[in-house]
Amino acid sequence: MDVALLHLLIIFSAFAISATFVVADELSLAVGESNELQIVPSVPVINSPGSKPGFSIFAERVHIHGLSRMKNLHRFSYAVSVKVSYLNSSLHMPNAEICFHRNLSLGVGMCPQGQWQKLSKDSWSQKMSPFDHKLVDVRMAGPSLGALNLTLEEEFSAYRTVFLVLGTVLIMLGPTFSESLVFYYSSAMVLGIILVILIVLFQGMKLLPTGRGNSIAIFLYSSLIGVGSFLTRYLPRLLRMLLAEIGVSEDLYNPVCKLYVIYSQEHVWHVKMWS
Repeated sequence: MDVALLHLLIIFSAFAISATFVVADELSLAVGESNELQIVPSVPVINSPGSKPGFSIFAERVHIHGLSRMKNLHRFSYAVSVKVSYLNSSLHMPNAEICFHRNLSLGVGMCPQGQWQKLSKDSWSQKMSPFDHKLVDVRMAGPSLGALNLTLEEEFSAYRTVFLVLGTVLIMLGPTFSESLVFYYSSAMVLGIILVILIVLFQGMKLLPTGRGNSIAIFLYSSLIGVGSFLTRYLPRLLRMLLAEIGVSEDLYNPVCKLYVIYSQEHVWHVKMWS
């Protein structure tokens, strides 16, 4: 038993020492402490996703450490803007690509091909929660004579305060809404009116005469298809952006959507019960 315990202590000590070296060697920025860092991609990576097979690129990783949520609750209304730009734009430098993620299991420069973003007009920017922990992977096709500049800027977001006030009001009014027949009937009427308008438009397009009316129907139908496809693409992005700004991580997108669907079904069931 003592020998087994000694072996466990040796293994844990080795892990602790290796972790210490990794933390000491990594490039990192802390929100509220260090706001700027110069990056020179120097780690050779072979077979990075999206590059030619057997081709070697140069990459670097920067850890962005967020604030403690419990100790900095007063900064909930702030967002951190992460910006990457060329330190000297006059130098001829290879095109740089950025991968902004939180997956520690991925190696440096091994992000999936769809997550790499190129610098637009020699700069790149993305927002994150001040309480989050993120990784910035930078890769270049060849060795660079210059450096990239990574900066963190805290920005005040007024809509976070608005969302907090609205959420608090809705929570306080939740018991009243749950017992209000006016709320259930008005919400059901709004949904019904929207469905009726859509059905009338659809039937109206089918009843239009041929000739000139047919072209109008085609125009209206194509317009509805265009607006619908735009909304189906734009609304998920808007929802993801709002959740990310509020501080909800990417791993919670699906659970939040499922909870919303469950809530909507329960709401419809309550409306049917009261009606």
